[in-house]
Amino acid sequence: MVTYVLAILIAILVLYRFEKSDLPVQPLVQLLALAVIGRWLFMTIPNVQPTTAILMLTALCIGLNAAAVLALFVPILSGLLLGIGPFVFYQFLGWLLIVTLVSSFRPLWMKSNILFLLFGFLSGFIYGWTTNLAFFEVIGADFWKLLLLSVPFDLAHGLSNVVFLFLIRPLFERIFLRQLG
Repeated sequence: MVTYVLAILIAILVLYRFEKSDLPVQPLVQLLALAVIGRWLFMTIPNVQPTTAILMLTALCIGLNAAAVLALFVPILSGLLLGIGPFVFYQFLGWLLIVTLVSSFRPLWMKSNILFLLFGFLSGFIYGWTTNLAFFEVIGADFWKLLLLSVPFDLAHGLSNVVFLFLIRPLFERIFLRQLG
């Protein structure tokens, strides 16, 4: 219960910060659609999706406010297509943690694509472990077993992040760094 209240308060803060910013809405809506459709297109392959890469690149090229808004709305909208549940809050928190780390270390990621790809791989585990927290109250002491059982899925997510980041980072930089400065 505390986590849900915390997630809602963080979501309100994200929306407040976005409302006070001067970020253009049109590219964010397009990125939101791309992330949601990407999740839907790859839903048959467990944990392989371009969404985390899109959010990471949004944080890298546009900024934390934009990426945080996407991190909030992607799980809600994709949940309407794929199924919605209490885990949606944890998906938001997982992606928010990832985009916050991307924004915090932006100078490092801009200098080294290898380190950024490595963080993309680790992001698969960060996201997986964060979303697994949704089940902590239910399974209690056996939570470590869930973390262990999720390793192949987190590995698939991490590897797909590396592939998607490698493929679409040049495109993101060409479009957004040139347009938005």
